[in-house]
Amino acid sequence: MQKRAMIIYNPAAGKNKFRKLLPDAEQILTNADFDVTLVPSTKAPKSTKKIAKQAAEEEYDVVIAAGGDGTVNEVVNGLMQVTNPPKLGILPVGTTNDYARALNFAKDPLEALHIIAKQETVRVDIGKANETEFFINNAAGGKITEITYAVKESMKSKWGRLAYLFSGLRILPKLSPVDVEISYNDQLFQGEILLFFVNKSNSVGGMETLCPPAQLNSGMFELLILKKVSPQKLFQLFASIKKGTHLESEHVIHARTNKVEIRSMADLNISYDGVYGGKAPYTLEVIPEALEIFADKSRIINRLRG
Repeated sequence: MQKRAMIIYNPAAGKNKFRKLLPDAEQILTNADFDVTLVPSTKAPKSTKKIAKQAAEEEYDVVIAAGGDGTVNEVVNGLMQVTNPPKLGILPVGTTNDYARALNFAKDPLEALHIIAKQETVRVDIGKANETEFFINNAAGGKITEITYAVKESMKSKWGRLAYLFSGLRILPKLSPVDVEISYNDQLFQGEILLFFVNKSNSVGGMETLCPPAQLNSGMFELLILKKVSPQKLFQLFASIKKGTHLESEHVIHARTNKVEIRSMADLNISYDGVYGGKAPYTLEVIPEALEIFADKSRIINRLRG
């Protein structure tokens, strides 16, 4: 019996990469016995979320997010509006594709199509923020994390990942610590930080070594807090991230928890999967194994709970 699949695609993502992929996508999925419907997102706010929600309400078997991390985030938010969401597929045609990196197929959307066609799935955790919003990869806060959503789509289409570098060079001189309270595991951190991450995967901003212990279905977040440090220490820490040794630093707090509460004495912007979410205070909680997604289990066995 054919499965109804909707591909929701961002026409501007990854220098219009999906347009080139479209014929292959239709053929591969049709051959795998999917009845494919293609729907482009629009420039209207949250259009992707609305389309995904409608697909879930119409009981599509599969919804495929073709785009970058922002597209995936909106699709997840749409699917999580129903009790029994469709299976989620990801076609990485964006700029960074963090969650596809965690699934180990970020560099080749054709490979992702063949994985979907094989129809092997895993159940993964989803993060819930203030009861109304959801994220699949990470939540983050701090001035430097604003780079991810400050970059315009047109700039990403023109420059790719270099767009984040250009934006970062503008933000770095303004980088300043924020006084916060972060509660987790009956513990309370109080003090100045440069940034924090609440992760469900190992990859953030294209850095696949940011949180090596993260598991996609552990029922727990990996919390990372970077305390206030000098610019020199900050650059040293960024260098250690490439080696995966930053978690050992005295300037980094790392904890595993299923709930994080964030309060701030000043404006603190929060992002989800690289998309602007709002300002603190925020409560973040794990919903264990909330979504079923297409993945090759053999390639991510070290990122799944044993």
